[in-house]
Amino acid sequence: MKFNGIITIFTIFALFTMTIPITIHGDSGLGTEATSEISITDSRGTTTNLTQPSTHVAAFSAYITNTLVDIGNLSNAVIFDYYSAYAQSGITDVQNYSADLFITVNTANSNMVVQRMLGMVDNGTWNKTNDVILGSGYSYLSDVWTDLEDEGFKVITFYPKTYDDIVQVVEDIETVLGANHSVSNQMEYVKTFINEVLTENGIINSTDKVTAVYVSWSGSNFKLGNTGAVTTDFINITGGLNVAEDSSKATPSYTADATAILQLNPDFVLLDGNYPNTAEYFSSDVLINSDATVCKLNKSMNSYCPDAMTGLWTIACLFYPEYFNGTIPIEATDDEGDSNDMAIYAAIGICIVIAAVALVLITKRKGSKD
Repeated sequence: MKFNGIITIFTIFALFTMTIPITIHGDSGLGTEATSEISITDSRGTTTNLTQPSTHVAAFSAYITNTLVDIGNLSNAVIFDYYSAYAQSGITDVQNYSADLFITVNTANSNMVVQRMLGMVDNGTWNKTNDVILGSGYSYLSDVWTDLEDEGFKVITFYPKTYDDIVQVVEDIETVLGANHSVSNQMEYVKTFINEVLTENGIINSTDKVTAVYVSWSGSNFKLGNTGAVTTDFINITGGLNVAEDSSKATPSYTADATAILQLNPDFVLLDGNYPNTAEYFSSDVLINSDATVCKLNKSMNSYCPDAMTGLWTIACLFYPEYFNGTIPIEATDDEGDSNDMAIYAAIGICIVIAAVALVLITKRKGSKD
């Protein structure tokens, strides 16, 4: 009788052993933030605390909307800014969204924004305790954020100036929504991959690097990227030397004409995606007598969203095609290993159960013979 009791306990222990890997390796589809308090400090230095992931967010910038699409959480957005609309952003995922979901977000329209948000509180769509407004940290929007916060809304702003800052933006949005960090991790991996390849091939010192400039387009004027700008950071990360960097000139960019660009004699010109003409036109009709390779970036490639990863890889392939080509490298995951571990643990557990049951039957049979 005592032996049967021991075998029963052994069987229960075996069953418990089978469940342990499932508990450890199981994926609920949420990040670790799903079960812990969330704390985000934004571009203004304001810290927002949440007791759980947000159910709804306001996406008050196109790059935020792009990020929600890329991390698979667009459905959490219940209102967008005007520039997120398909006609302005080209984001196909919102192409069939009602025009009522988009609103102009600026100081002049601040009261209307506040009233729209209050209306969503009244109809039960918005929860002030845990839902969050996501927007840009530009100074001209500060009054809008203040007006919303005065009404009890939580606001998180972003103003990245480097690639790492963009990765952090994506990670923060993932965290707010309780999503896993697969996208931000992949963005970080691509940067690491590029750096390792450049280092392995001796692209370290300035003399080893290709030269480049970033030309932006604003108000019919060209500007050269200096320091403290996202795209010039891209140049540095991908093994380029920004020959437009000049400590005596304005940052993050300064006005320049074609003559100034020609004097810098860059190997590559990265052209703003907002430039109204083609790269070919810029090369033949603006630079005229230059051997520089001109690449017009897609509008979102140097935006504050996961598309920045595509931009970084595109520039790396442009600068060093002998080292970088093809599709973006994907970080290897441990998912397969975890699945194998689960299978092994489960198999061991099943074997233990079978052995335990067999022992019980043998014991019973022996007892009946006695």
